[in-house]
Amino acid sequence: MDEIKLQIKGREQDAYTIHYSCSGFYNGGAYAPTICSIAAVNYGTRELHTFALNNYLIQGKSLIESEQLMLKDFVDFYQNLSNPIFVHWNMDGLEYGFNAIRARAENFGLCDFNLTKIKDYNLSAVFHANLITSLEQNNCKRITVLYGRDEAICFNKRAFETVTMSTEGKALGLVDLFEKYISNNLAEDDDIYC
Repeated sequence: MDEIKLQIKGREQDAYTIHYSCSGFYNGGAYAPTICSIAAVNYGTRELHTFALNNYLIQGKSLIESEQLMLKDFVDFYQNLSNPIFVHWNMDGLEYGFNAIRARAENFGLCDFNLTKIKDYNLSAVFHANLITSLEQNNCKRITVLYGRDEAICFNKRAFETVTMSTEGKALGLVDLFEKYISNNLAEDDDIYC
């Protein structure tokens, strides 16, 4: 992980923490689950970019149409980035994270979503605990952050705004956690794992 410290130097504007939420992680693990929200925070500017179902549902769009528009907007955002560095928490699996977003985008015909230009770092490799515990130990947890199972319950109740706030809270918490990692200022419990 020390490689990221070298990679990020002078490229802070190209680095983003990213997190997402979907319907399928706790509900049977569909290969292309419904994506509820994606949040990305620019490491250099701390600007939050949110792509969320509820932003389109409030315009009267259907759930399917909202997801398609949300993913199109995210793909457009991604394609406008130049050699981005994504810092994430366990989004590099075969059936979740970046691959789940890509698979769902492809379901909607967004086949030009190419993840080959991505440079990513899985911040969970630095910590011995789960995301929420690591955020709490390092004073980076936002009040809106929910456990994944609670996000799934909210999704099933169509409380999409609550899920989005949790996703944003995790992306914002990750940028703070990443800053502490870069500056060697992690809580003592996590120092031995770096």
